[in-house]
Amino acid sequence: MFSVHSLIKFIGTLSIAFILTLTQKESLAQEINDSSQLEWYSDFDKAKQEAGTEGKYVMLYFSGSDWCKPCIQLDKNILETVTFSEYARGNFVPVKLDFPKMKKNRLPKNSEIRNENLAEKYNPNGVFPLLVFVDNNEKMVGFTGFTDVSPQVYISLIDTIIH
Repeated sequence: MFSVHSLIKFIGTLSIAFILTLTQKESLAQEINDSSQLEWYSDFDKAKQEAGTEGKYVMLYFSGSDWCKPCIQLDKNILETVTFSEYARGNFVPVKLDFPKMKKNRLPKNSEIRNENLAEKYNPNGVFPLLVFVDNNEKMVGFTGFTDVSPQVYISLIDTIIH
């Protein structure tokens, strides 16, 4: 049998545990849905020019946003996080090259052609998702796909690839 004092203490402990759980979930939601998300270029030439000016690589992201499950996972679990966005902003000029299949998600024809031309050069085997790192002379310095790891581990993987 619980005393009133023990019961109050137990309820207090449960309340603290509940609040901590909510705080952790809120923190994760902020990590994923923060408004400071990465701005993606669609124009490779502009991205290349900025990368040259800032001494960064261009990061080409070949994605099938409406059909490629690993692409969707990569977006949600890594690329859309604050951790990755902050890292990428300091190291890359990101270019998203999307290849949607659904009619409602179709890109303008000039964007489709531009993406296809870059895919011929940097992703001739049609691998999705694929991140390709290019210097300002358009030379590929490395690439990676989706690995189900934390953003921090993924960043370490990229650092290993490009250095």
